[in-house]
Amino acid sequence: MGMETHICVYQTVMGLLSAGYDVHVIADAVSSRTYDNKYIGLEKMKVGGAQLTSTETALFELARIAEGPEFKEILKLVK
Repeated sequence: MGMETHICVYQTVMGLLSAGYDVHVIADAVSSRTYDNKYIGLEKMKVGGAQLTSTETALFELARIAEGPEFKEILKLVK
């Protein structure tokens, strides 16, 4: 695990995929020193079977419903 999309994250994701896990990568929560390296890393993970998502999408997927106090707290975070 780490932050470098094309190295640490890529290797972790590929290992998890080969172990049979359903892997979701939060694309706006990983980084590389260059845009090209980040893009290449994300593309390789996607082609390998990982699903790309965003922080906001992941938060709302975890909430499962669009109502209640938890939903309102998430709204405050993303706005």
